[in-house]
Amino acid sequence: MSTKKYTIQKVAVLGSGTMGSQIAAHCVNAGLEVLLLDLKNEDGDPNKIAKESIKKLGEMNPAPLALPEYSKQIQPGNFEDDFDKLVDCDWICEAIVEKMDIKKKMMGQLDEVRSGSTIISSNTSGLPISKISEGCSEEFQQHFLGTHFFNPPRYMKLLEVIPTETTSDAVVDFMTRFGEKTLGKGVVRCKDTPNFIANRIGIFSMASIMPWFFDGTFRAEEIDFLTGTITGYSKAATFRTADMSGLDIIHHVAENLYPAIPDDERREVFKLPESFRKMVEEGKHGNKAGKGFYKKVQTDSGKEYKVIDPETHEYESQIDPEFESTNKAKEKFKTSGERLKYLVNQDDKAGNFLWEIHCDLLLYAANRIPEITDSLEAIDNAMKWGFNWELGPFERWDAIGVAESVARMQEENRKVPVPVLRMLESGREQFYDKDEGTVYNLATGAIEPLSPPAEGALKVAHLKSENKEVLGNKSAGLYDMGDGVALFEFRTRRQTLGFELIETLGESCDKVKQDFDALVIGHDEDSFTYGANLMEAMQAWQQGDKERVRRGARNFQDVVVGLRYQPFPVVVAPFGRTLGGGVEFVLHADSVVAHHELYAGLVEVGVGLIPAGGGTKEMLRRAMQRVTEEDRSDPLPYIKEVFKTMGMAKVSSSAAKARDYGYLKESDMIVMNRDLLLTAAKEEAKTLADQGYRPPFRPKIKVQGREGLSGLKLMLYIMHESGWITDYDKVVAEKLAWVMSGGDLSEPQEVPESYILKLEREVFMELLEDERTHARIDHMLKKGKPLRN
Repeated sequence: MSTKKYTIQKVAVLGSGTMGSQIAAHCVNAGLEVLLLDLKNEDGDPNKIAKESIKKLGEMNPAPLALPEYSKQIQPGNFEDDFDKLVDCDWICEAIVEKMDIKKKMMGQLDEVRSGSTIISSNTSGLPISKISEGCSEEFQQHFLGTHFFNPPRYMKLLEVIPTETTSDAVVDFMTRFGEKTLGKGVVRCKDTPNFIANRIGIFSMASIMPWFFDGTFRAEEIDFLTGTITGYSKAATFRTADMSGLDIIHHVAENLYPAIPDDERREVFKLPESFRKMVEEGKHGNKAGKGFYKKVQTDSGKEYKVIDPETHEYESQIDPEFESTNKAKEKFKTSGERLKYLVNQDDKAGNFLWEIHCDLLLYAANRIPEITDSLEAIDNAMKWGFNWELGPFERWDAIGVAESVARMQEENRKVPVPVLRMLESGREQFYDKDEGTVYNLATGAIEPLSPPAEGALKVAHLKSENKEVLGNKSAGLYDMGDGVALFEFRTRRQTLGFELIETLGESCDKVKQDFDALVIGHDEDSFTYGANLMEAMQAWQQGDKERVRRGARNFQDVVVGLRYQPFPVVVAPFGRTLGGGVEFVLHADSVVAHHELYAGLVEVGVGLIPAGGGTKEMLRRAMQRVTEEDRSDPLPYIKEVFKTMGMAKVSSSAAKARDYGYLKESDMIVMNRDLLLTAAKEEAKTLADQGYRPPFRPKIKVQGREGLSGLKLMLYIMHESGWITDYDKVVAEKLAWVMSGGDLSEPQEVPESYILKLEREVFMELLEDERTHARIDHMLKKGKPLRN
């Protein structure tokens, strides 16, 4: 059946609780019309419950909405007065109370009002999907499935899609693509089994680790250290993740799981320790209660996270976890996989713990195939996208070494699943072969191509595996994306913009000019860039090589501003942290394809500098473009707005906010799915090239001279006197004002772009001579946050 008959533009979310309201918020982020219904309030405003939930969205942190004003796009209603509005909805997502009888009653009512092509889903985290729609019409059941979002829906990548035996294949395929492309999710298809994939494996992992804490073998912070980024889990590790999830929720899930899995060989693991149950009874539910395994307290020295004692349930100060083997692992190995392999083979307390919990995890995950899914990729992706693990269970097994670990397991009389043994007998010793792009199917024994994270996804890793590199070094690389489009990749630590990277970009532009039609700038890492390589610049400065810094600053300007005037289109694909010089890349692109989660900011003032890669010039140019005919007599309000954005180093909380700040243009594209970012950027670059791209002329920019400078200085004086900015903030911001006003000009006038770029460079070098700037840079490099001197 073709999926073309389905389209989703109008969504109804039933239930305005924590999950329902945030699902509604994320649908608005994705540009959908949203109706949010809840129970009718009998006293006063009938829509009070839904309205209060919508109001809370603006108070939540992290923010569910890309912009606070998006809350106005959610239409509140109630089940009694507004149920007939559901007939116009393309997708109805039920997120009401987790009680089967109530959900079934709701489905019966929906069966009466839905239109023929409306898709219905339940956001239940554990109830059997097939039972929820029992008794409904055949057509209803064909259009019904589970869509399990993870909390918070905006930020958690995983969406579990759970079809029933009666769900139409076309509906499943459509909702998978819709979840990926429109909602930006990593979609995993699950079988209709208790708690699906992520919670089944995730709660088992937590449950198997808990006894090591509650019996006093390890402190909570020690376990979190060992099950954190050092071994490829998430930054929140085990117990901080539990606090975020809610200990009451974990207890509820485990209690419901136990009777639902009578044939599970590790069923007893889900009987959580009695001491954990007491924590829940005492209201220690985690972050939402202000206390769980950890508790934030105010001390004389500031805020401190204290940790619970498993016997007394009192909170005490944390220790700094330290194990000899982990110290060696960090010294010897760069990747979490290498560290994990080393540690599980150490005969010490940490090594024995990590070996035991991994035996539990790996064997349990393998035994769940084909019970909960036929795909080991689905299990790995569910844990990476739903629990933020860096490595999924089968990726962990590969890292440890399947053959050697199985031999050890058998020596210890552990029962290894037959499909794993068959794989080894066949001569294959790893689940994944990333070089060949294959994965072993434990359910069938077949070797299959790796699945993309989303349909149509294009990653740098794919280009590397296909030997598409055109040129490269340790700082950057240029790849052939196909169809005449090249890709420039950052390779530095934290993707910082150092001397070599910028020089390589210049070389790459020459190569693109000869052999390609367009250029995309982007990569696969977690953030686009943290900005300029300050450490490299300061080392050169302190060694007396000021001329290298001066040349570097000039070359940065020439290359980055020059992107706009190349004879081919340049498309920049930013995402995550895009700071300092990274925004200057964005500002000078012909087109930008940005991920929804874009945290962009010209933050140079925080390190005692100004945007000097054309950023100051470009923000001024964009401000002047906004000046209307009626406002030409006084453009200062527009200039002040962008001056404040740079002077206060504002960082966007979303791509939509980056557009508000002027970092993105209205015409720039926002993509919801990070995995589809380079795909969309390539398509945009090819379109521009196919349309016969021609670079723009270099502009002249209107500056306000001394009059404008006086206005900006007055603004700074008021802010300084009010305590909004520090002494050195004022000094640096006055330099920024000097550049934006055009320097010492007696009257407003148009100047060439090159004139303002020259002022940028001069002020940049002046500020580098000031020891207060050095103090700011040193503090940022050491502490990771600005110094307010």
